[in-house]
Amino acid sequence: MWAWMWLLLCASSADEEASKLIESAERDARGKRYAEARATYQKLARKYPGTPEGALGERRSQPSAFLGWDWIKQTGPSSNRLDIVWMGDGWEFESLKDFDNLASDAATVLLRDEVMREYASYLNLRRAILVSAQNGVDGFGRDYDTPLGAHTTGTFAGHVGVDHSKVKRMLAEIPEHDGQAIVFVRNGVLGTGGGGTAVIGGREMKTMVHEFGHSFGQLHDEYQTQQGHGGGGVPNDVNVSSTGDTTKVPWAHWITAKHPQVGAYEGAAGQVRGAWRPTAAGCIMDSAATFCPVCREHLVLRLYEYVDPIDSVTPEPQAQRIKVPYKVGDEPLKLTVQVMRPATHALEVEWYVLPERHFARTGNGPSVRDDDGGQPAIGKRGTKPLADLHAKPSATSKGKSDGLHTLSIAQQDYEPGVWRVVCRVKDTTRLRGEKYPWVLKDELGLLQSERGWWIEIPAR
Repeated sequence: MWAWMWLLLCASSADEEASKLIESAERDARGKRYAEARATYQKLARKYPGTPEGALGERRSQPSAFLGWDWIKQTGPSSNRLDIVWMGDGWEFESLKDFDNLASDAATVLLRDEVMREYASYLNLRRAILVSAQNGVDGFGRDYDTPLGAHTTGTFAGHVGVDHSKVKRMLAEIPEHDGQAIVFVRNGVLGTGGGGTAVIGGREMKTMVHEFGHSFGQLHDEYQTQQGHGGGGVPNDVNVSSTGDTTKVPWAHWITAKHPQVGAYEGAAGQVRGAWRPTAAGCIMDSAATFCPVCREHLVLRLYEYVDPIDSVTPEPQAQRIKVPYKVGDEPLKLTVQVMRPATHALEVEWYVLPERHFARTGNGPSVRDDDGGQPAIGKRGTKPLADLHAKPSATSKGKSDGLHTLSIAQQDYEPGVWRVVCRVKDTTRLRGEKYPWVLKDELGLLQSERGWWIEIPAR
C-alpha cells in the first residue's frame, strides 16, 4: 500500500512540475522572451517523454511552432464574446516583436469599422505567438517551413492562402476560441477569406477588413473585376444575387423599406453581367471604406450568433418547466440582469410579472410556450424567436451606464401565490441620428434574449 501511495505522490509531483514548466514557457512567450520559452518547451519534452505534457513540449519545440498567446483586448468571458485570434506566418524569431506590433495595429484598424466599433465590447481579441523557421510562401517549385503553410493560390493575381487545417491546429492550442482567425503572411500578396480564416499578404489593412467580411461575415465580393479563374454559378446569398428582380433578391426587405442607398445593381462576384449587388455607392466588399446597409445588417446578426444580449443574471434563472419558486421574504427580492453594451445605443429591457395561471395548459397546449429560462447553450443562439407572452410589460428599465438592470419584488406589490418574472432584452439596432435601424429582418430572433424566474408571495 505504501508503495502505491509513494508512486501516486511521485506522479502527482511530476504532473505539478510539468504544469509549472508549461506555465513558465507561456509566461515567457507573453513577455516576448521567445528563446526562453522554446528552451523550456525543449526541457519539458526531454523530461516527460511519452506523456501529454511531453508531447506538448515536443510540438512547441519545432522550428515552426506555437509558443503561446496573449490578449490584445479582453472585454468579458469568452463564453459570451466573439473571440478573434491574430496569427502570423513567416515571422522568424528576430521579427516576432514586429508581428506583435502589427497584430495590435490591425486590431485597432478593425475596431475603426463602424460595426466593430459599435460592438467593440462584444469582442475578445488575442494574438497567437507563432514562430516560423523560414519566411516564404510555397509555390513556383519552392516550399518553406512555416507554421501555417502559406502558399500562392491558383488565381490570376496569385493571392496568398494558408492551410486551414494548420490554422485549426494552432487554434486548438488556445483554451477558448470561436474558430475565427486573421492571418498576416509576411511575404504574401493580396488576400483570401472563408471558413473562419482571413488571410492577408503583407500589411494591407483594408484587405484585412475585406477578407474578414468573407471569413466571419460570410459575405461575397461585390466587385466586377474577375480575380480568379472564374467558373461556377453566381451565389444568391446575403449581398450577391443571380437575379435583378428587386422582389427576389436576398435584400428585398431593404428595398421594400425604401432605403435610399439600396437597390439591385448589376455587376458583382467578379462579373459585369448576370450578378447583382445591393448598392451603387459601394461597400467594403467592393472597394469602398465601409460596409453597405445590407452587409452591415448581416454582420450584426453574425455577432449575435455568438453573443447573447444578456451577459449574466442573479439569482440563477429557471426554465418555465422547473417550478421551484424563490420565496419573497420580508425584504424585497432583487433580480439583476447585466446586458451587453454597444458603444452608442442601449439595449431595450422589459420586465413581465405574470401570475402562474398565465402559463397554464389549455386544450390547445400551453398558453405560453415553454422557455429555456437560463442562458442558451453554445450553438443554440437564435434557433427560435421568443414566444408571444400575450401581455404588456410590467416595467421597463434604462439601467445604469454599466448595463446593470434591477427589478425589486416586494410582498406588498403582488397578491399571494406563485408568479413568473420574465426579463426580455432586445437590441433595436437604432442609433441616434439614423433613420433606419441597422437590422430590419431578424427571422431567428438573434437580437432578443430572455431569462425567467418563479417567485412565491406568501399568504398575508
